[in-house]
Amino acid sequence: MMGWNFMGSAPRPTRFEEQYHCYSAAYADKSHLEQGDKILLPPSAFDILARLQVDYPMLFNLQSEDKGTMTHCGVLEFTAEEGSCVIPFWMMQNLLIEEGSLLTVTNVSLPKANYVKFQAQHVDFLEISNPRAVLEHALRNFSCITKGDVICVPYNSKNYHFEIKEVRPQDAACIIETDCNVDFDAPVGYKEPNSEASSGMGSSANSALANLPKQSAYAPPEQRSSACPSPTGAKKDGDRGGTKIVDGKIIRADEKDIKPPEHLASQTGATGVQPNAAIPIQSPTIDYWALSAGDGARLDGKTPTSLKDKTGAEVDLRKIRAEAAARRAAEQAKSISLPTVGKTIKGEEVKVETPMNGEGGPPVRKNKSRVGGKFSKLKSSGAAFQGGSNQF
Repeated sequence: MMGWNFMGSAPRPTRFEEQYHCYSAAYADKSHLEQGDKILLPPSAFDILARLQVDYPMLFNLQSEDKGTMTHCGVLEFTAEEGSCVIPFWMMQNLLIEEGSLLTVTNVSLPKANYVKFQAQHVDFLEISNPRAVLEHALRNFSCITKGDVICVPYNSKNYHFEIKEVRPQDAACIIETDCNVDFDAPVGYKEPNSEASSGMGSSANSALANLPKQSAYAPPEQRSSACPSPTGAKKDGDRGGTKIVDGKIIRADEKDIKPPEHLASQTGATGVQPNAAIPIQSPTIDYWALSAGDGARLDGKTPTSLKDKTGAEVDLRKIRAEAAARRAAEQAKSISLPTVGKTIKGEEVKVETPMNGEGGPPVRKNKSRVGGKFSKLKSSGAAFQGGSNQF
């Protein structure tokens, strides 16, 4: 019998290598590609990869033979035109290529990354409150990273660029479903604070304190030196009081002495110091709750609890609201009051007489209208017309 192997089959090839003309995501109207490292390949590439024995997720090596540059990426879709591929523009900048340049695409298998170090390309990155969380959220759209690449991270309507300084265990690694430690290098253009000036100030202060005479901290005030710092210094102007310990006794401030801090926020989320339990604030009076509370029924169907003051007496809500309405009316009348003295063209002061009605309202009109003068009899009788037809 011939030496044919009918039971087995030849192993499938595992290498994919093709050349395509690359175009940017903006050129192909695929702006969403700029937020990651995924590229678009033609459908023929999928047919070839389906017959190969490749590792998943599919990762590729992009190499420009003209420029001698190289990077790695993943694939998002196989919807590009035949003979071309679509890649992010920031990846084209790393490869130093232009629209339509020839690019060699080869499938690769990369290990899982366990350590990555980034360096921001501008000091504006320091303005982000939580940069690690921002970067980790942006890396969810990436499949792999390559040492030396500069990636773009859009955040808060601004693009931040990071150079990949170090990757472990090798210069290119996969970051999909991996536990990776992220570290940051000093941003480009960042300058350390002047340590010499701070050390000089500290040494001068220490030398000044060293020359002071020794004295007890518990000595009477008249025996202490004014130049020596004291643990019980004088009260500053900005001291707002509060609970204190004086001569071993606890002294609590009265409620009327409690003042809110400066620049206190009007509400939660507003600009200023956010109110919390550590800020002493005087509680509002009973009038505040009487005016702010509503008269609606409770959601659970129970009878609403009556409002009471400190002594436990029930408060008359109608009386408090009526007094508040009267105060608002008085303030409004005061704000719209008309002037009583005016000046003529010659500069002479003249008293303005504005006749008012008995209740203090607007001036009463003296002249009578046409309806009130000519048809006064018809109007007083209560009938709109007094002709013969009204007698039927």
